[in-house]
This record gives sequence, structure tokens and C-alpha cells, in this order.
Amino acid sequence: MKYLFGPVPSRRLGYSLGIDLVPHKTCTFDCIYCEVGKTTNLTVKRENFNNAENIIEETKKFLESYTGRVDYISFTGSGEPTLNIKLGYIAREIKKITKIPIALITNTALFKYEDVRRDAMEFDIVLPSLDSVTEKSFRAVNRPHREIKLNEIIEGLVSFANEYKGKIFLEILFVKGVNDSDKDIMALRRFLEKIHFDKVQINTVIRPPAYSSAKPINEEDKKRIKKLLGDKVEVDIAFTSKSKQKTNATKDDVKNLLKRRPCTYEQISSALGISLEELKAIIKNLEKTNNIRVNKFGEEFYYSVKNDE
Repeated sequence: MKYLFGPVPSRRLGYSLGIDLVPHKTCTFDCIYCEVGKTTNLTVKRENFNNAENIIEETKKFLESYTGRVDYISFTGSGEPTLNIKLGYIAREIKKITKIPIALITNTALFKYEDVRRDAMEFDIVLPSLDSVTEKSFRAVNRPHREIKLNEIIEGLVSFANEYKGKIFLEILFVKGVNDSDKDIMALRRFLEKIHFDKVQINTVIRPPAYSSAKPINEEDKKRIKKLLGDKVEVDIAFTSKSKQKTNATKDDVKNLLKRRPCTYEQISSALGISLEELKAIIKNLEKTNNIRVNKFGEEFYYSVKNDE
């Protein structure tokens, strides 16, 4: 599949069928923690990437033949989905072919624009991120395009939240020593007290980041942050599944998954529904052809596709 990946087990959405709307690493931010890698096309320009009809057709064909579990269809991938000017059109067309709820995962950088907010209204659930409401920390952790202003992001998100009728799950990702000070957290609390979100979830670096300086907060940090933020915050817990969906995953399926996010052996197996023995043969083949790399992060080993793939 060129535009779809998964379904993969998501920490927030159960089994999520991902849709990649933009070319690899086309984004408004160059976040230091990004699991997909460094941004190669840092932009704020919405474009027609001439992929709308192909995305819709690929989604239709997949849903016609797939018999496994899909909890959400998630517009996400390897860049910022709101950069695709056909976002709203694609969402509307997909809703015509399935009753599976659709979700938008976004960094909210373009929510100052009315047309972006209007496109986002098409979704059943929107999962925006806002890692800091203080200028210095915001720029340090998200490394935004030079035209992006933090106050406009905040104003755009507030405007959207006041108009939107669906659910909003706000994510705040903390990087050790960058946006996790008491000052940063109390500023976030003051912001959260002024606006309603259905969930506010905190997270940290859990996969190999784009920049090695991005380190995860620890359990004590999480407890401190949760206490400072108050009762509105839910500490994000990794999604786990007791059973795997059996699929006929191929080498290309594994590569497509790893292009979007680094994964451990067990995560690949769970996401694609293949046994560890079957996966072992595929991984060995990909290593033999020099298609993938493996990096250690914390106590885990993560596989990813090499940049030239």
C-alpha cells in the first residue's frame, strides 16, 4: 500500500488504519522527538499533492477486502496532514464508503486558518498536540517554520475547540530538560483551565527520536507533571492487545510500517498480525538486502527503514 499503513495498535485509538497524506517528512515543525526523523521539507504552504483520488481508491479497496478489526481511520503519517489542501475532501469521500470513525492527528500549526479548521470539522475525533505554551520551550522542542507564531497556534486551537462538536484529545509530549520545568507546566495548566478538552494526555519520547538530545521524562517526572497540571490530565499508557489479528503480511507490509514509525520486533508482530517466526524470516531478508537498520533506545531495539528507501 502506498498511502495506507496498518491497522496498527495505537496508544489512543485502538486498532488504527493510518493514511499518509503528504510526502515523507513534509511538515510545519522539525520536532526534536519525532520518531519519523528530521524534517526535510519544512513548510507552511498547503498544497494539492495530487494524491486525493488515489488515497480514496486505496482506502476503498482495502476496506472491501480486509476482515480484521479497525477502530479508527487516522489521518496522520510521516508529516503534517493539514498541509494537504484536499484534506476535507478526502475526509468527506471516505465517510461515504465506511462507518468507521475518522480521526485527525495534527500539530495544530495551521489552525489559525479558517479553511484548516473547517476541514478539521469533518472528523469524528481530533487529536491535536501542544507541547508548550511558552515561547522558548515551544521553539526548542518543536523547531517550527520561521513564519509560525505560538500565539496564533493557541488562538487557532481555542477557536476550533469552541466551534467543534466532536471529541478532542489533546496530547502534550514532554522532553527531559526542554519543556518539563515547573514554569512550563504551570503555564500549560493556566491554558487548560480556560478551555475544555475531552482528554488531556501526557506522553514522552518512547521511540528513537530525530535528535539524540531528546530524552524521555521518567516516572517521577510524570507524577510531578500530573500533580501540577491537576485532575484534567490522563497519563498516556501504551496500548496493548491480548490477541493478534492473523494476516498475510509481506516484506512490503513490514517496510511500509517501518517507514512511518520505528518499531520493536513485538510491535511489528502485533501491528501486522504475524508470528514472531514468520517475522524473523522477513527481517532477515530485509537485513540481507540492506533495507533496514536497528537502533537501541532505552532497553528496546527498534527497526526502521533506511532513509534512501
